Amino acid sequence: MSDPFTAFNFRVEIMLPGAAEPLCEAAFAECDGLELRHEVLTVREGGDAGSHRLFPGPVSFGEVTLRRGMTESFDLWNWFADPSVRADARVAMLGEDGAPRAAFLLRRCLPVRLRAPRLDASESAVAVEELQIACEGLALEGAEPARGRLQKAELRELDAKLRKEVNQDGWVVVQLNPRDLRLAHGEDGARLALELWFEGESVRELAARVARFAPPGPPLRFAWGRFRFDGRLEALEETFDLFAADGQPLRARMALAMRGEKPLQMS
Repeated sequence: MSDPFTAFNFRVEIMLPGAAEPLCEAAFAECDGLELRHEVLTVREGGDAGSHRLFPGPVSFGEVTLRRGMTESFDLWNWFADPSVRADARVAMLGEDGAPRAAFLLRRCLPVRLRAPRLDASESAVAVEELQIACEGLALEGAEPARGRLQKAELRELDAKLRKEVNQDGWVVVQLNPRDLRLAHGEDGARLALELWFEGESVRELAARVARFAPPGPPLRFAWGRFRFDGRLEALEETFDLFAADGQPLRARMALAMRGEKPLQMS
């Protein structure tokens, strides 16, 4: 029979990508919020009032809260001050001998709350009352889900007759695939609406490359895996909502509305 381990002995490691040492040497007394949750879409079928259908949605992750920490540095405060920095974290559950028995891996974390404690002149270390972090992925170490190569959507320029792809240097590979595609069908053809997000110092450059297709720009193809939509941009709206101290945009949301000029392709 294996020795049990308790939830009251654990170690937290916060690492920046490529770093050899943890972001800080903080020790926390509590850790809460290691949670995975499937979003569920509930659909009721007409004529069947006694039940409903459940469709699985994307996975969401809880915000992990670390409480009552002590550290000798201000690294956590510096991390919080730079919203562009992502860090990976590992929460290891320890046995009585101090050896890890299980560990949770948190991928690409951002600090969302950092709270200072009550001040006490008798303490020499830097205290942290509460650190709350959000993550893009959470898995049990050794049981991480397989991650295949993610296919990215592209905006590709077409010739004037919408017969072939041209000017490959001007194509745009999206940073984040759209969350959804909204297709409308009517007597005058099909229309496609979608949103794209860009982040980082190259936001303005990427936004300008997309804006090149705005009216009266060239025709284009939206390509994502087997999905193809050929047509022209009818409208393009840009929203910048995060800026550097010098005013440089760091994040952009672009809403695109396309009018199709050829049948949809799913080859």
